[in-house]
Amino acid sequence: MIVKMNRVIHKVAYGSFLLGVASGVSMTALIFISTLMRYLGGRPLRFSDELAGLLFLSLTFLCLPHVLNQGRHIRIEILINLVPLGIAKVMDFIGVITLLTFCSIFAYESWNFMNFSFSLNSRTDISGILLWPWMAIMPLSMVLCMLVQITHGLKQPAADANLTEDVI
Repeated sequence: MIVKMNRVIHKVAYGSFLLGVASGVSMTALIFISTLMRYLGGRPLRFSDELAGLLFLSLTFLCLPHVLNQGRHIRIEILINLVPLGIAKVMDFIGVITLLTFCSIFAYESWNFMNFSFSLNSRTDISGILLWPWMAIMPLSMVLCMLVQITHGLKQPAADANLTEDVI
């Protein structure tokens, strides 16, 4: 049962990653088309800046859970490599607790912010894009990050050793 749940969480994280990548590709295409229209046609897409910002938000938050799951996130390994193994394990544990605490607080606060936006029916200024669905990505991403971390237990996911490059 737990193995199936872990597999589902990892697949959802990967699906989220693919949606984030699609957002990045869409954002790039939108900016490219808007730039072409600005310089070739004299008039850019009027909604491109707002939509590009929302797509960037999607790219960032939708990719976080998978990147965490693969151990490819930014971390300060120089300290871990300098201390004895016992202290390194304690530092890793503190990092996990910090991550879970941050994700919990961020999910709670962003959920409240999204609810407030929903209650006001907030929209973007120029194109009138409804904001709360985009804002819902933030708490959902943080909850998924917490679930990913829980599947890895009390230690941070390790990066694939074949992909790691040491920089000297």
